[in-house]
Amino acid sequence: MGKRSKGRALLLQAMYASRLSGRNLTDCLEDQLARRESAADTAEFSRELMRKVVNHGRALEESVGPLLANWDLARVGTLERLILAIALTELNHSPEVPVRVVLNEACELARSYCDDGAVKFVNGVLDRAAGDLQRQADAAKDEVGEG
Repeated sequence: MGKRSKGRALLLQAMYASRLSGRNLTDCLEDQLARRESAADTAEFSRELMRKVVNHGRALEESVGPLLANWDLARVGTLERLILAIALTELNHSPEVPVRVVLNEACELARSYCDDGAVKFVNGVLDRAAGDLQRQADAAKDEVGEG
């Protein structure tokens, strides 16, 4: 497992622990990093992604509703929501990470931590989100080109 993949998995575990226990996310992540004796670059990646999730993840998690095709947000499991929050944070606030990487990493997290149907669900939601972002970027380019 690559260092960034491991960092995402550690962040997911910390987010889940925080959600269940009510403990601070930073404390949960530091606990995960210490218990796993994570490499310095894995730890730094996890911390930076955590900061982005803390700053943007809740709003992005709530924005999932319109992306759901024939699903009620209340039916989406906790782990799936957390995976989507991480991935949506990366899609929206980590432009250096290719879209395909974000989608693949989220699907791997779903494959590792969720039920069988979660991979297809996560991929579908994120594919719609990535398409929406691309359409927004294209529209912004068109506006600039017309001005």
